[in-house]
Amino acid sequence: MWVAFQNGDNQHVWVAIMRSDDDACGGEGGGWLTEGWWSLSPGESKTAFWTTNQFSYFYAESQDGGWWGDTAGPQTYVTDDVFDNCYAIGHSGWRLVGMAEINVGWPPSAPFTHTINLNP
Repeated sequence: MWVAFQNGDNQHVWVAIMRSDDDACGGEGGGWLTEGWWSLSPGESKTAFWTTNQFSYFYAESQDGGWWGDTAGPQTYVTDDVFDNCYAIGHSGWRLVGMAEINVGWPPSAPFTHTINLNP
């Protein structure tokens, strides 16, 4: 299933994700890949990734400081630059954010797109 993001805010929004990827992040990364940032202008939609896993996670922030995530969700490292990393592996100067859960249902229905609406 494809996962997409729709910017329903009147500000520019950037999205980071965490998705299952045993090939890239087995071992230390626990099988979870983190990536960012998808840049979305107001009203814009972007398809971010493909998954066969029921659960993935995301964190987003807007130009005015608003954010979407979950302080009780998985805490992962992000940087302001584009990144592609494994879960729980950070670098000096990176910050921790709480990711919100994406549940596409089981089994994921290919070839459909699950869209996360980022509304203020």
